[in-house]
Amino acid sequence: MNLFTDYTSEEQQLLLRSLQAAAVAVSAASLGRKTETISEGFAAASFIMERTQATVGNPLITAVQYALEQRAVSGQPFPDYQKVVAAPDASATALATLRQVNALLTEKATPDVAQGFKAWLLEIAQRTAAAGKEGGNFWGRGAVQINDAERAILHEIAQILDVPPPEQMA
Repeated sequence: MNLFTDYTSEEQQLLLRSLQAAAVAVSAASLGRKTETISEGFAAASFIMERTQATVGNPLITAVQYALEQRAVSGQPFPDYQKVVAAPDASATALATLRQVNALLTEKATPDVAQGFKAWLLEIAQRTAAAGKEGGNFWGRGAVQINDAERAILHEIAQILDVPPPEQMA
């Protein structure tokens, strides 16, 4: 099963939630200022809709991107990223979603499609982590692009999805 329509409506919702879960796990691991959280959410959303060779070559990713485009065109609202990240159980919920989608993809998708989708989820998390500098003082001195908490959650996401962690994170 490699197309979005090959999945039940519940499975489709899980696939869609997994995109936000990849980003939320990172943002919730290291809550920053409001502007940092907004930057992270925007970076994740921009990357999710970006067409690249890797995404175009994966029919499930392409189908999910199309479903999101249709949702936006029809005016369906998207969750408020900052509120989702600030929820008390945001991190646990995001990681549970990633575990569920890993199991779903392992069970239903072809190995290449599953691996590509899971690698894409990890890349969403990476882009989120790199979107805003963390820490530092009011002027940003001492801030780092990816802090230890984000690095740790990226490793955990890679383990959950059974994909290798990025080399710069290893």
